[in-house]
Amino acid sequence: MPDFNFANIDHLKRNLTIEGESGAELGLEGGITLIVLAATDANPAWKARSGQIRAELNRLSNARADAKRTRDYLAGVFSEIIVKDWFFTDGDGKRHDGPLDASGNTIPFTREACKAFLLQADDAFEAVNAIIYDTKNFRGQRIEAVVENVKN
Repeated sequence: MPDFNFANIDHLKRNLTIEGESGAELGLEGGITLIVLAATDANPAWKARSGQIRAELNRLSNARADAKRTRDYLAGVFSEIIVKDWFFTDGDGKRHDGPLDASGNTIPFTREACKAFLLQADDAFEAVNAIIYDTKNFRGQRIEAVVENVKN
């Protein structure tokens, strides 16, 4: 096979480091940002569990589980192997360790807190679910969720 060196195709190549290691910032409305990995073979945890995840989703579908049960399962998966971290940027541009609780204190990232967040924040769950399967979303460091588009 001849060796060709293309100079103008970098935008067409996958970024495996962002997909499976460092993650991309998923900017959500209200200043909340999730650091997410892709649901692709570049993410070692996804690669190891994708068959099990697919089987459980099929089982839930065959059992006619309601949307709440399926979302609970996926929120757990996302919090374990897709979402790596989060932060909150306030109106002054100051970055905080996480979303705020009712008292105005930041909530540090834990898998348990992330699952609860994804179960309570409908648009955040939909945004994560909409972007993680397409490698094109992981070519750069940041993705901005457009709420109107993720619900379709």
